[in-house]
Amino acid sequence: MAIPRRLVGKIAIITGAARGIGAAAARRLAAEGASVAVTDINLAGATATAAAIVENGGTARAYAIDVTQRASVGDVVKAVAADFGRIDILVNNAAVGKPVAFLDTSDADLQRVLNVNLSGVFMVGQEVARIMAKQGGGRIVNVASLAAHTGNDLQSAYAAAKGGVVALTRVMAFELAPLGICVNALSPGPIETELATAMLTPATRRAREVRVPMGRIGLPDEVAAAIAFLASPDASYVNGTVLVIDGGLLMGGIRE
Repeated sequence: MAIPRRLVGKIAIITGAARGIGAAAARRLAAEGASVAVTDINLAGATATAAAIVENGGTARAYAIDVTQRASVGDVVKAVAADFGRIDILVNNAAVGKPVAFLDTSDADLQRVLNVNLSGVFMVGQEVARIMAKQGGGRIVNVASLAAHTGNDLQSAYAAAKGGVVALTRVMAFELAPLGICVNALSPGPIETELATAMLTPATRRAREVRVPMGRIGLPDEVAAAIAFLASPDASYVNGTVLVIDGGLLMGGIRE
């Protein structure tokens, strides 16, 4: 199926775009015509993602960002706005996590997950929204997780942070809509990424596959397609929603 060209002339910034869903989103937005600022704490990975986009005829530039540090976030957002002239789309995707039992989760583990997965979304969203407000509008897509809705085992800190992303998205959508900024979230289920692989044991992976009505783990490109939709004019009246992308796992779990 041909990829639509809905984002020609748009400028997008994506966090956590060195790999996984972030890299897939960067490729998809570029394929739809956007110029993409590929950001990640892993600059080498971000550079590789940007280079692949350029090799395929797109426009992209890599930036090193630490979403847990306000100074880093502010500097990168200002640099992107200066380099490209504006920011039309933000995909808040940077995340960390590992499977740890609730009683074994250390303060350091908890704080790191909250800092990256929730505070990072807050700070990047805030800095970009200030620029979008001056421009007259934009689109923000926050990547949450099915864990925000189901409370998966061994994911207490991760689920808490992603639940916060869902709540934050709704508040951002409410407050920023008068400024022309639509804010939505995605909650992917199990997706074939490095982070998801690290958080799924062989046993839990098999259990998820069995419970997914579609019978398989999702692909990053399938999430990226949904991100592109929410960033596009086709979603002009979509605001404050959370789109679950899980092959029916949430519904299947309830049914089971």
